[in-house]
Amino acid sequence: MKRFFPMVAIVLLISASQSIAAQAAYKLGAVDLQRAVKECREGIAARSDLQKKAEQFNAELKVLQVDYQRMGAELEKDGGKLSGERRTEKETALQKKGRELQNRQREAQEEIKQMDSDLLKRLVSRLGVIMVKIGDEGKFTAILDRNNGLLYAGKEIDITSLLIQRADDEFTRLRGKNEAR
Repeated sequence: MKRFFPMVAIVLLISASQSIAAQAAYKLGAVDLQRAVKECREGIAARSDLQKKAEQFNAELKVLQVDYQRMGAELEKDGGKLSGERRTEKETALQKKGRELQNRQREAQEEIKQMDSDLLKRLVSRLGVIMVKIGDEGKFTAILDRNNGLLYAGKEIDITSLLIQRADDEFTRLRGKNEAR
């Protein structure tokens, strides 16, 4: 009889721990967000739009570059024949055209970069909303990005409130020690 109670207690403890472990099962998912952005139709369309815009800028810049080179060739060819004042005018016009070309190149690069950033933000945001739906529907505990970490976490594993409470407790404790001094 003395051995019976400890054995029953052990059996109950094991079955209780298995029940708790079964309830604490986690369902994790993983995604490659970079691949999703690259391969989804919206991402492909965005890259295509970006490429078209870059080609438009390149055509515009090509016209400016040809004009700049033409002006430079004319100045080099006719420079010796021109009066000092006329030569200075042409040099000034060439410098102005060079600055215009550089400014337009910089503006085009910045515009393409901003457009790329905006498209990426919008797409990642939409994918995030879809991921939340997948997480909720599939009853995932968390969804991780293969490259960047956590993308979705179910409410049941969110310990933010616990973190805030502990941080507040620690702050209060440390503040109390400092004030006691």
